[in-house]
Amino acid sequence: MLQLALGIAMGISLTEWVALPVAPSIALGLLALALTLSMPGWAWLAAGLVLGAVRYELWRSPPVQAPPSAATLRAVGTLEPTRNGYRLLCAFESPPLPTYTLVYFHSTVRNLPDFGDVFRVEASWRRPPRFQGFDWARYLERRRIYHITTVFSERQFQIVQSGAGRWQRVFSAARRSLRDRLRHSLAPEDAALIEGILVGATGDFPPELREAFHKSGIGHLLATSGLHVMMALQLVYLCLRWTRTPFTGRIGLVILAAWCYTLLAGARPSIVRAATMVSCTLCAPLVGREADSLNALGLAGAMWLLIAPHAIFEVGFQYSFCAVLFILLFYGRLERTLRHCARRAGVPPKIDRTASLRAAFSHKFLIPLLSVSLCAQAGISLIQLYHFGYLSLLSPVANLLAVPLAYPTLVLGFWLWLSQGVGVLPVEWLCAWYKWVAFTFSGSWVPALQGVSLSAWLVVGFYAGVLLFASEPPLGAVESD
Repeated sequence: MLQLALGIAMGISLTEWVALPVAPSIALGLLALALTLSMPGWAWLAAGLVLGAVRYELWRSPPVQAPPSAATLRAVGTLEPTRNGYRLLCAFESPPLPTYTLVYFHSTVRNLPDFGDVFRVEASWRRPPRFQGFDWARYLERRRIYHITTVFSERQFQIVQSGAGRWQRVFSAARRSLRDRLRHSLAPEDAALIEGILVGATGDFPPELREAFHKSGIGHLLATSGLHVMMALQLVYLCLRWTRTPFTGRIGLVILAAWCYTLLAGARPSIVRAATMVSCTLCAPLVGREADSLNALGLAGAMWLLIAPHAIFEVGFQYSFCAVLFILLFYGRLERTLRHCARRAGVPPKIDRTASLRAAFSHKFLIPLLSVSLCAQAGISLIQLYHFGYLSLLSPVANLLAVPLAYPTLVLGFWLWLSQGVGVLPVEWLCAWYKWVAFTFSGSWVPALQGVSLSAWLVVGFYAGVLLFASEPPLGAVESD
């Protein structure tokens, strides 16, 4: 599955970046045939090349025409907050254009449409601007969004068909309820921070705080991913253990909880990847198969790229998959190396009642957390340098200070929501700590690689080489000292 996912990613990238003399699907089809005949072991990679090229050709080549001033739209996304109001992803119903649009609603507009609503709008359309340092227009074009508009008054639109009965609206309403409760109980910056950790940062997240999180290396806490899914499912499973639910039923409920959390968080690539891997891993024993995390990662990547081929060019997708890939490949080796270094430093490997507090802390907490942080940082380092030209050398230290508090933050944040405001003070303490870590480790004193410019093909070649040639860790390789 990893070969197939890599092939799809490379097929999409070659179609986007390389000017081929014939249609990309034909050129890559011939290349795939030659690759299959010469190296049969790479047949899945060859199949992925063709599949990725065909899928991206079909995705990126819709006819583009300017929509009329009055159009009927169907909301295919949920309302997302911005700094000045909300935005909504919509498809054209009349005229039936094969593209999408972003409709921005000013903060003064009320009775806004949401997922599934069909509404008629009268507005002036404009092409997305291209900002210095970030080609936002190209980013949206890859998502088939070629026009945007802004609604300043309720007189500009009229809902003609309600989608209130759709199940997606349940999660949209729950997300708004969470947001409203946090905004009511906490200061605006703290509310945005807790919402980001619980279900992902939104478009109105404070830009200075977002930059500090990313520069310090703890920005992954604001993008719901495997860490958040693992913690949430641990809570669900612990609750189920107190019931008489059979093992199969518990597994089914945990998988259901994973996908409910995914929908609550907006079904971003990182959390969809985590939910897919959890589902594959938990289902394996039920069908008499052995769980294989690498194949689960490949399946998640292949499925998401076939659904949304543009995701391969987005930072969140790249961060999530590359970080997890390096954790799966190198975590066991790095942890054993760190345990060996700890033993040589005089820290006993066996933890019992007579063991020192330092030994227990090192083997049960510090070494696993440091191993995960270093693997994840190694996995995203080239991507961060390519996109931002900046890489903090102290991000593992920042992660050691911030990541352990993610679990109590998740518990207290959801408790604050469900209890309608009980437990504000510890949440404020957690917010203060996160902000101190972010601003401290994003300062000018932090040693970092800056101003580095990397070729896209260098980055692609590096990760392709890791996927193809890194040895798969043996099962049960991690020691249980």
